[in-house]
Amino acid sequence: MKAAVITSFGEPSVLRVAEAPRPVPGPGQVLVRVHAAGVNPAEILARAGAFRLRAPAIIGFEFAGVVEAVGPGVDEGVVGDRVAGWPDSATQGSYAEYTVSSNFATIPDGVSFEEAAATVIGADNAARALGLLNIRPGNTLVVTGASGALGGAAVQFARQRGVTVIGVAGTANADFVRSLGATSVAHGPGLVDRIRAAAPGGVDAALDTAGKGLLPALVDLLGGPDRIVTLADRDAAQYGVAFSPGGSGNRDRGPVQEALNLIAAGAWTARIGRSFPLDEAADAHRLVATGHTHGKVILLP
Repeated sequence: MKAAVITSFGEPSVLRVAEAPRPVPGPGQVLVRVHAAGVNPAEILARAGAFRLRAPAIIGFEFAGVVEAVGPGVDEGVVGDRVAGWPDSATQGSYAEYTVSSNFATIPDGVSFEEAAATVIGADNAARALGLLNIRPGNTLVVTGASGALGGAAVQFARQRGVTVIGVAGTANADFVRSLGATSVAHGPGLVDRIRAAAPGGVDAALDTAGKGLLPALVDLLGGPDRIVTLADRDAAQYGVAFSPGGSGNRDRGPVQEALNLIAAGAWTARIGRSFPLDEAADAHRLVATGHTHGKVILLP
């Protein structure tokens, strides 16, 4: 099979398409023909060597595709199903024509592979963070990075649950944030004052999906760190804020299935910024690194 194989970690140019052995599904796993793979900031870190993966490695932490074969203990009836989820291995990932998985949701009719691949990590992480914040109907929630995949998922889940949302984003994305049902507030100096003006009744909690040094402002806004969670800022501990990164130990297909069903019902938006063929994976990484994607970046193996 073709895959973007990393033989040494470093700059985007280490992502090189080569032939690689097709994985074989083990017990409880399915073999998926990958039709779309999301490109995420965590994969930028992995490619650069931050996670100390062993080479050769095929990265890619979310996929959408079709089940082609099953391992022992898996019902043969899933062969041919359209699914979206996580590869089981950090080094046998979705930047490839095939991957193996035991954790996935079913893609409903009317949802494209690109939309499904753009939804997996965002929906899972957003739902987990909202749970940690114990968000309830009638609350007012601030979401930073509200126009991104994580932030957009958080806005939409919160709105589905009857929460008022203040979405922090760049002015170029204000209309999109409003289209999700949030009040849009521009980031930059004076952020706390703008949020207070937009939420005169006060703010109950804040979710940081941007990871761009906004935690001090959020602590000021809330009067302390207790009702703040970040999905993106690894300096959270110095502010007393809870950091909840995604990982193999806390992935939940339930929110992914919920989001995919909402897309099919016309009640959820999976915003696609740009799609790249597999052999342009390096360019996809360069674009994600800019932070200005205007939607999810997708690879099409």
